[in-house]
Amino acid sequence: MLRPRFRAASCTVAAAAAAAAVALAGCSSGTSTAQASGATSGSGSSGSGSSSCGTVAKKSPGGTADLSGLPASIAAGYNGYFQPVNKSVYASFAAKKGPYTIGYSDSFSANSWRADALAQLKSDVAAYKAKGLVTSLTATNSNLDNNLQIQQITSMINQHVSAIIAIPNSPTAFNGVIKQAYEAGIPFITLASHVTSPYAINVDGNYFLTGAMLAAQLGKLIGGHGNVLEVSGINGAPASQALTEGYTAGFARCPGITVAGSVEGQWSEATAKTVTLQFLASHPASLSAVINSGGMTDSIMQALQQTGRPLVPMGDANPDQGSLVALKDKLPGQYVASTIPPQQSINMALQVAIATLQGQQPKFNTIVANPPLVAGKASLDAWVRSGWTESSANQAPAPPDAPFFPASELSAFFSQPKPLPALP
Repeated sequence: MLRPRFRAASCTVAAAAAAAAVALAGCSSGTSTAQASGATSGSGSSGSGSSSCGTVAKKSPGGTADLSGLPASIAAGYNGYFQPVNKSVYASFAAKKGPYTIGYSDSFSANSWRADALAQLKSDVAAYKAKGLVTSLTATNSNLDNNLQIQQITSMINQHVSAIIAIPNSPTAFNGVIKQAYEAGIPFITLASHVTSPYAINVDGNYFLTGAMLAAQLGKLIGGHGNVLEVSGINGAPASQALTEGYTAGFARCPGITVAGSVEGQWSEATAKTVTLQFLASHPASLSAVINSGGMTDSIMQALQQTGRPLVPMGDANPDQGSLVALKDKLPGQYVASTIPPQQSINMALQVAIATLQGQQPKFNTIVANPPLVAGKASLDAWVRSGWTESSANQAPAPPDAPFFPASELSAFFSQPKPLPALP
């Protein structure tokens, strides 16, 4: 998943049937978060075709968790979350004495997001080892083989690791082994890959809300009318599916927009360029915008230019550094972007694992970040850092004025919080 992004080599063109016409959409220009986007009407721009085009409606994710006690800025990140949020089965988990051993199970490693997450985790473990909190890290990768990943997790359980952090490749296939971990007293934390097991704590970005915000703001940017191409991640991957459903919801509030097609870019620059070229060759009608599920912007621009098409406004759900440079250089002010940065995501996953082991009592089965939305030249200029080029493949950090999963938010998700040492 997601974005936790896969960099696969094949190039399948898929016409995605977007689901769920839920009433969600994006928010205002500049750098903001879902907190700022609760309006349901009256916020559209002139010519947008609908007074609600470019806005976000409030929609509870449902479930047994009581989110009312969360600060508004944190609770806003759950808006429209694509799975019910329930009380955590670890709410009464008995504290275990440290230091702790950590297992990390990755389903795929051949992309910059996964590489950056693992590098950050190794740095985090070294920092916590120096503080006497952690003794070791065991890391595995299954290369998209679910059975192998389940075997690797089973091995970690048999080794009696203290906690397991995982990026599963399926929302349901791992439920059995997750229950085994729980029964062995091992907290199981997923990273950016929601699973349906009640025995996991999902540390996640709200991909549905991200997609809805991007689509709605992009729709508003182009005046609420025109043909849009969607370039998805990997069809069927939980994050990719949630983003696509978010696009559908966001564009639904701009009724003058038509999704001309959807192709499977697989979070790969090379694949995204190939499938975009294939789409353009068979669809001569003009495009008004393109939205993609992360880090494929530069290759999509190349495909447009290679076929003699004009560049059009872009939406990027999780840009790498090169994508941001391309947007800044070629489409100033004609873009919208959000981010789920790997460093801050893995930091939160590790801290959730440690806090749970310490008996801090997590309240919910899902801990969700409030996604930032960046639009407008000044915001992009502030985001791009000196030394980045269009060939920079590393994932972009969070925008400077919109932190992602700041450590200061951790206590809000626990009943008995206590501070943890800062991470590098």
